[in-house]
Amino acid sequence: MCDEDGIGVEPDAADRAGAETVTLAERYATIAQDFRTEMSLLSQASMNEMPVATGAEEYCGNLVGALTQLQAHTAALGTSAQTGAADARRADDDIGTGLASVCAA
Repeated sequence: MCDEDGIGVEPDAADRAGAETVTLAERYATIAQDFRTEMSLLSQASMNEMPVATGAEEYCGNLVGALTQLQAHTAALGTSAQTGAADARRADDDIGTGLASVCAA
């Protein structure tokens, strides 16, 4: 997302990366609920084996919050990348406008 020398931002690449990340976050939108549902089905199917049923419920309880955070962080990352790309594009335009006035003088 920057020039070969590591300086600057390539706004189009940053915007594409942000859009891809937002799309990934949208796929994660139901990840916690889907996981909870699957673990519930596992627990129900394992009622004859209480350690498995109890373990499934505990495991689900531990991970649902992390999966919810994963979705939220992914969405924020994508949005931030797109905002950064727009800011970089605007800065490039402002710098280009300023240089044009200097060259015209």
